[in-house]
Amino acid sequence: MSVKKKLHPLSPRPFTGSVELIPAQPAFVEFIDADRLWGFPIRLLEQFVLEENPQHENKRTSPPQQLLLVYPEALVFLRGWRLEQMIGPLVTGRIARVHAEKHLGSLILDEAWVSEIHVVPLDSFRQPASPQPAPAKPL
Repeated sequence: MSVKKKLHPLSPRPFTGSVELIPAQPAFVEFIDADRLWGFPIRLLEQFVLEENPQHENKRTSPPQQLLLVYPEALVFLRGWRLEQMIGPLVTGRIARVHAEKHLGSLILDEAWVSEIHVVPLDSFRQPASPQPAPAKPL
């Protein structure tokens, strides 16, 4: 009796046992900016917008694209090149970490290049709610 080896699409090795472990999908996506590491649950991405970088101004060294990611607690602005290539992996939960590389290094033409990350917590946009006094009830 021969053992037929199977290969799961996410597994790097042929499978011959009765239980196969595949790499877990990350629960969070991390954004590393100049000051800190931010983490947001992948499943809480509400929407995204890929657009021309409004600060590009036709400068050759300025990133031409902006990808806005909307989370319940923050807006994440990614600026760079070929950002459309991030959308599929982002919405399927395959991106675990995004790091901004300011200076163009060895460009890989088939990959996105993020040069700027700006995270804006939404509580900076929200006005604190002032408690309203309850009207007095007659006795």
